[in-house]
Formats: sequence, structure tokens, C-alpha cells
Amino acid sequence: MAVQRAGVVAVWIVAAIAAVAVLILADPADRLIALSLTLAGSILLSFVLQLSLSEKTGFVSRLTSSTLGAFLVLVIASLVALALP
Repeated sequence: MAVQRAGVVAVWIVAAIAAVAVLILADPADRLIALSLTLAGSILLSFVLQLSLSEKTGFVSRLTSSTLGAFLVLVIASLVALALP
């Protein structure tokens, strides 16, 4: 069970790191586009991590948790991007 939760939290951490990188490195006009691409990458990462586990039980809930968590992280990053000059 701990490995399954680690896969969910790993997606959240990767999304947060990518969001900070986008906020720091991306051109202000392109930040929201880059954050949407980060969400797409987070969804793909969620699928890869959850499919790599041999446990079938709870696949949909783990996938939903990891994707929703990454989405919420990136919503916060998007609000920060809108507040930045």
C-alpha cells in the first residue's frame, strides 16, 4: 500500500517541481501554456506509474488521486502565474 501511495505523491511532487520551473524559466506570456503542457505530462506520468504497479485493485482511485492532485498543484501555480508581472 505504501508503494501505491508513493506513486501518487510522486506525481504531485513532479508537478510541483515542474510548476516552479515554469514560473521561474518561462516567458510571462507563455506561462499558462507551459503549465497546461505540464498538466498533460503529469497525466501521462500518472498512467505510466500506475500501470507499472502490479496491483490491479484500486487502479482507478490511484489514477484519479494522482491526476487530481497534480491538477490542484497546477491550479495554484496558474493563480500565482496570473499574479506575477
